[in-house]
Amino acid sequence: MPESDDFDFLIALESGAYDEEEPPPLSEAKHYQSDPHTYISVLPEHYQFPEHKRKSQSDPYESVRRLAHPLKLHEPENIRACIQEVEQACPHALAAVQAMAETDLKWLEWGTSGIARPVLLVGPPGCGKSTVARMYYHTLGYEVMTMNVGAMGDPLSLTGTHQTFGDAKPSTIVEYLATTGMANPCIILDEVDKAPTDGRFGSVQNALLQFLDMRECRQFRDAFLNVPVDVSRVRWVLTANDLSTVSEPLKSRCHIIHMDSPDVTHAPALAMNIIRQIEQDRNLCPGWFTLDGMERRVLAQNFTGDMRALRRMVEIIVDQQVRQWPKC
Repeated sequence: MPESDDFDFLIALESGAYDEEEPPPLSEAKHYQSDPHTYISVLPEHYQFPEHKRKSQSDPYESVRRLAHPLKLHEPENIRACIQEVEQACPHALAAVQAMAETDLKWLEWGTSGIARPVLLVGPPGCGKSTVARMYYHTLGYEVMTMNVGAMGDPLSLTGTHQTFGDAKPSTIVEYLATTGMANPCIILDEVDKAPTDGRFGSVQNALLQFLDMRECRQFRDAFLNVPVDVSRVRWVLTANDLSTVSEPLKSRCHIIHMDSPDVTHAPALAMNIIRQIEQDRNLCPGWFTLDGMERRVLAQNFTGDMRALRRMVEIIVDQQVRQWPKC
């Protein structure tokens, strides 16, 4: 017969009074022990997320609870071959590729990469700034997110909102780290030159400074969590059409690369890269589509240096080829 205290404990246990958050799956624990990659913690060592007691309501910390565990530090393989592949696909953007590759090459040669300096790509609309950034980091196996900061009305999605707000939530940046489980994903900040400077809750460009500064990024204080978060390993790429509207403090934190529009000599390589992307989007094996001599001449004659216009022309050619396939 159990003692009275033991009996009370058993009753409480059966009633769910001691329900706690489930521990991580055993496979995840083994993963940390056997995986050769490096893992780092981005939250303070002794920080613990508040227990979610109201099961009937959504958990406000659900999107970031993954940060309670260390995040993987992605270490790309075949770095030089990947860089060469991107350079061949984007021959007009060699300087941009080399700027983004600097940290990866440093890791390859020295075994450590440190903090990557943000890269600011400046060039006319349609020259492929975002395209080359996405292609580079996708090719090397990084997770990639694009944020159009030019359309942000205020910086709250970047900084997080304080819990006194009714719709409070963590920073989008912090949520992305938790979603990917990667400490060093690539985040592309598009149209930074159009980011508002006089929003109701402050300037978007000013809010970006704490992410891009090599000291402050180690202890970015998320307004929702109210604790410092280490975002120093994130790979930042910013794009702009007009450098004159980018603040001096922001420019001083970036490696600025000027990109020109591609010319007609670049059109064949760019068109083939677009075709490979279309094949991937349609779940087709590489080589389903190609360009004959006449199609290449038509593209060259109509190419104006605008990558978006080039993609539309290539899509027209591909759709025409599909219509000519024999029907079963």
